[in-house]
Amino acid sequence: MAVIKGKKLVSVSEDLLDAAVKVSREEGVSMSRLVETLLEQAIKVNKLKYRSDQMAEFFDVLQTNRVLGGLFVPTDVLDFMLEKCRVDSTALQNLWLESGKWTGKYMTEKFSDPLVTFERFLRLSRWDLNEVEIKPSGGAVKIQCVSTVMSLESTNMLSKFIEGALDGIGYKLVGKDCLKGMLIMSFKR
Repeated sequence: MAVIKGKKLVSVSEDLLDAAVKVSREEGVSMSRLVETLLEQAIKVNKLKYRSDQMAEFFDVLQTNRVLGGLFVPTDVLDFMLEKCRVDSTALQNLWLESGKWTGKYMTEKFSDPLVTFERFLRLSRWDLNEVEIKPSGGAVKIQCVSTVMSLESTNMLSKFIEGALDGIGYKLVGKDCLKGMLIMSFKR
């Protein structure tokens, strides 16, 4: 690395540099300012205990959630709504199923690997989930979700959303274990 008057030079591939030049022109900022801004953001993400290569992943999830009409709702508010709908939860379950189908179809159209994207989506948009694992194997998929805070009603609604999403991606539900805060689901093409 060469140092020039308090600044350092870093070598980057020509293709990456060309793409960055295009971005700097589109945004109307100098290359130096673009690089400094991106580095500042990478450092900020690192301080939040995430890796800088996850920045685009986070944005993809937020953008996907926004496009699909999603919003962040506090857990207490969701639990209250679920409690009020407990008497006839079939209509609400159908809404979660349909919302999941939309999500799965959208991810299939927009992303090259919708299962990986869906796993990221669950990890990043569902703060109430402590663990999310999607394991594809041949024409089958196993999904495990664990939460220390989810009610049984909330876990059931999540299962409907996941069932719909996997249906939208092209899988059918073949097995489900749903307990308070724990969900294990199996799907086949």
